[in-house]
Amino acid sequence: MFLSYNLISHSYSINDMVIFVGNGNRDFGLKVAKYFPGCLSNCIINRFSDGEIRIPPIQENIRKKDCILIQSVSCSTQGSVNDILMEMFVLIDALRRASASSITVVLPIFPYQRQDRKSYSRSPISSRMIATFLETQGVSRVIAFDLHASQIQGFFDRVPFDNLYCEPYFIEYIKRNLDLENLIIISPDEGGVKRASRVAKELNCKIGLIHKERDTENQIDTMVLMGDVNNACCFIIDDMIDTGGTACKAANLLKSQGATQIYFGACHGVLSGKAIDNINSSYFEKVIISNTIEIEERFGDNSKIDVLDVSEMCASAIYKSLKGESVSTMI
Repeated sequence: MFLSYNLISHSYSINDMVIFVGNGNRDFGLKVAKYFPGCLSNCIINRFSDGEIRIPPIQENIRKKDCILIQSVSCSTQGSVNDILMEMFVLIDALRRASASSITVVLPIFPYQRQDRKSYSRSPISSRMIATFLETQGVSRVIAFDLHASQIQGFFDRVPFDNLYCEPYFIEYIKRNLDLENLIIISPDEGGVKRASRVAKELNCKIGLIHKERDTENQIDTMVLMGDVNNACCFIIDDMIDTGGTACKAANLLKSQGATQIYFGACHGVLSGKAIDNINSSYFEKVIISNTIEIEERFGDNSKIDVLDVSEMCASAIYKSLKGESVSTMI
């Protein structure tokens, strides 16, 4: 089910701005562009016969104008992650060579963000590489949602980075759909405690934690629940859900400890591999994700998955960044 909550005032008017929407989750980009009437470029990226990226002639005059590029670099029906990433780089180059005044890159999901450290000897830090590419191309600002690790912002030395959080949408969803009296917010690991604490504070409810113990091959061996969930409505909140294997194990643990209802909320619904099968056979009442990544285009409608529209928050962040207003009230 696709859900839209109007949490932020909108309808913006900005002169000298042009919005470009890539093929990665194009529906999200078009939703954002609707908040800026008359600013959407007609440019649609396509391919040469050999598969190389082709930027058709840009009909709008963008000299000395603020250009916004919206591209969700993740699972897509329009190509691989790397195809979508290369689209973004090629379009940035075209905008810079056309003398754009500024180039704001909106990445609903930051690519390669889980590769943010050296996890083994001679391993790359791929998210740092993406940051270097963007800075080298001379972009003016980067806007993204729910980074897997907030330190990725520190990979940018010269470019301002705005990291937006989907938490207000999950809070609104919980208020409208869940039993607040018996609610417990669950952090799936130690790294997500701050996120869970912020949500629990807004909802004035308890918080629980799942501690993961890993074996010698860095695979999850056991899970230990910290907190009492007997007869409780549990809401696990995380930044993303990929194959769903770990999330479903967490649901099994909560169910074994007496939880009556279990929900899972994540900003990014990567949903690769057997994710849909895992979710359908799990104890989750619902899995709630945002539309930062293509969902309905890949899977159609699924009764166990609710999708929250966060395009209005993205549009507000774009407006505030161009007008020099504070974004901190949103994050």
